Amino acid sequence: MPGGRLPLKESGRTIFVPLHEVECLEASGNYVRVHAGAEQYLVRKKLATFAARLPGQFFIRIHRSVIVNRSLIHELRRSFSGKYLVTLVSGKQVTLSRSHRQNLAALKEPC
Repeated sequence: MPGGRLPLKESGRTIFVPLHEVECLEASGNYVRVHAGAEQYLVRKKLATFAARLPGQFFIRIHRSVIVNRSLIHELRRSFSGKYLVTLVSGKQVTLSRSHRQNLAALKEPC
């Protein structure tokens, strides 16, 4: 992954997080929680704003409310309902929804 940074405005300050550290982004209303290493940042923006700014070859939307960094996926596990459970290198688990299953092949490709 190229050495880019993601500027995050939080609590009146701007934090620059290296893209290779960003594990996933989770939407919560008009906010997005950015998971990067051991840190979490709550940013008042919509997930669609981040989706437009992140490099598509590394970051993929797997759910209406989740974008993941492909290079930080540890495991994919299919559930009985047709969804997939995505385990990231930190141990965090998120769901690949059926409506985003077309992105499954991209998740399996090497980065």
